[in-house]
Amino acid sequence: MTRINIELDDELHKKVRLNALLKGKTLITYIQDALREAVKEDEKKNKK
Repeated sequence: MTRINIELDDELHKKVRLNALLKGKTLITYIQDALREAVKEDEKKNKK
């Protein structure tokens, strides 16, 4: 596993944290899932 430091603006952090909480996920799990989904979508677009 690779660790990275990222900087988020305060409003985005609040929204991400709230969405994670509402889905019963930790913040890191929510972010990892979002990144996986974004990569999957990009791969689909690149195949076209």
